[in-house]
Amino acid sequence: YNFKEIFETYNWKNLPFMPVRVFTYLLGKEVADVREVKWMACANRGYYVHLSTLAEVREQVLQYVPVMARPMVLHKDKHPTIWTPVYADTTDPSMTDWLWEKKECNEQKQRSMNFRKDRQKFMEPDEQEKRNIDKLRKFQDQTAGDTTKYRFMTSVSMPVFDKRDTAMKVAYLLGVAGTDVPVEDILKILKPHWLGVNAYAFIVTNNGYVLVHPDLRPVFQGILKPSYNSVDMTDVELMDDGQGPHNFSKKLLEFREKLVQGNITSSISLPMKQHFDNMKRVMRGIRFYYYKPIRDSPFTLVVSLPDHYGRYQVDAVVETHLLKSSKGKLNFFEGKNWKVHPDWLYCKYRMDTEETQSFLSPEEEVEHFFAKTQSAGWNWPTQYPQANASAASKSDKSANKIKPYYCDRNLFLSLVFDAKVTSWFTKNVSAASAEDKGKEFKQRFGLTLVFLATRSGLTRWQDFPDSSGRDDSSNAPHFKDIHNKAIDEVWYKRAVEQNFDDPERFVYSVPFNSGILGSEVLDRNETLVTAANAIFVENGDKKAPAAVVGFQFQHSALHNLFINITHSCPTSIGGNCKPTQTCGSDSFECYVLDSNAYIILSENKEHTGYFFGEVRGYVMEKLVEEAVYRRVHIYDYQGVCFISENQGSSRSNSLKNP
Repeated sequence: YNFKEIFETYNWKNLPFMPVRVFTYLLGKEVADVREVKWMACANRGYYVHLSTLAEVREQVLQYVPVMARPMVLHKDKHPTIWTPVYADTTDPSMTDWLWEKKECNEQKQRSMNFRKDRQKFMEPDEQEKRNIDKLRKFQDQTAGDTTKYRFMTSVSMPVFDKRDTAMKVAYLLGVAGTDVPVEDILKILKPHWLGVNAYAFIVTNNGYVLVHPDLRPVFQGILKPSYNSVDMTDVELMDDGQGPHNFSKKLLEFREKLVQGNITSSISLPMKQHFDNMKRVMRGIRFYYYKPIRDSPFTLVVSLPDHYGRYQVDAVVETHLLKSSKGKLNFFEGKNWKVHPDWLYCKYRMDTEETQSFLSPEEEVEHFFAKTQSAGWNWPTQYPQANASAASKSDKSANKIKPYYCDRNLFLSLVFDAKVTSWFTKNVSAASAEDKGKEFKQRFGLTLVFLATRSGLTRWQDFPDSSGRDDSSNAPHFKDIHNKAIDEVWYKRAVEQNFDDPERFVYSVPFNSGILGSEVLDRNETLVTAANAIFVENGDKKAPAAVVGFQFQHSALHNLFINITHSCPTSIGGNCKPTQTCGSDSFECYVLDSNAYIILSENKEHTGYFFGEVRGYVMEKLVEEAVYRRVHIYDYQGVCFISENQGSSRSNSLKNP
């Protein structure tokens, strides 16, 4: 090669500016080409080092650091800020294979102990089939995995230079200063309550990888995936264009390219598909993407909004200092039948102040600050200074400095507004329907609970213990323990999506695979049906979701009603109906399916919660052909594949990224 021609072509086009500085290292005691190697470094503003022994490698290789530091010192305050991709705060993230093998060994040990304990039961066909089903379902569940054991974060660092005034100007790099930023803190800054239901925000690095995304699944069954920190944006944003795997749309790739460039602020609309509810349901439609580069970082922030209702929001707050009562301070948070979103920031004390307090629950924290907001002299300091803090008055700055707490003013006042307009719900709702029709309704449908959830994260509920018929000793979790995230709940998302065009519809759901243990569980009234309906606020032709109301009732009561209706002749057709023309005959099988073809009701209770295609595949194919349902392909690019046990001598499975 002619090195001079190469440098003239690629590095010397705009002299004296050189985009690349060349550092050369010559290895060995007796070497040739010393002159050429040294010339390449000197001609390109680099550094030349001759390494003759291994002992001097560390010291000599680092000679490039002061050379690279000199121009940055001369730039004074214009120093680079370096951000890392997302990573898990663990000692050795490369232990994935070992941890998986250890997990497999523990399971094998447990099987051996069960075999020794009761050999006859262990070898029964039903027990073997149950173990095989559990194993298959565990492998297929790509959403399984407790991420709480890992703390995901990104790091930011800056160089520290010697800026002292000396007779001889010497550019020294003193070191590097940096800190870790937990991803959970970034999620709170994104303010999901501003985005609304079925909307989300995510951050993309300059390599196209996602730093934060609601569909980022870095853990599988409690173990880090091998490539958890290199998930591309195209792996989580799935375009609804009918293409096969890894055949990405040109529009999606152009969108990705603009995000990677990191210098464009714009928007785009694309037809997308979004899975939810453990990848068992899918939502299709036009989504609007608004993106903007984050200053002093290689990241780009993207906001994704659904069409129609996603472009509007309810703006309703209550100024707490204006609330007055003849009995003293008001309290819209009476009783214990309410929850707030556990992951949202309403108000919180700073950790490094004397007034820092700890609370047993987010609800206790909200009540504490609600009482303080009604006192004189209250203001609303934010967690971080605003971008235009230089324009703020000195009094505002001093107030922010001395306050031991910080709040999200809009979210907190929206919560107070929702609590005020729903305060009637704290009363005994069951007493309001004490008339005969109300009692008949509760007994007929086995009503157990009514609830409402609002856009500010508030969830209220009322129990109906007299009509539940449930065993008090049941270990089933209560509604408040598993459905306290308001707009992030599946029933909230489904209700808003479906009620936008059909406001009278109720969205029904049952737990998946509820009938797996047979009718014994269902007969104990432990399976509940959840029904939900969204409430919209309208202004002309604009609609925005404000809340979702709903109730839970016994599946057994609904099943009895289903049998009574489908096994008898309708009175509207007179005496022309025969018993062989009802669902009670052997010629018919009757089902009630939800919008995603999961079985709500069947004559066989064991079908409850199963996908209809698993029970009657040929009928499901016919429903697709008749356009009753539509087949939607979802490719899981983060999925973990399993190598067959027949490969190799080891009996353990190995993890492999697709």
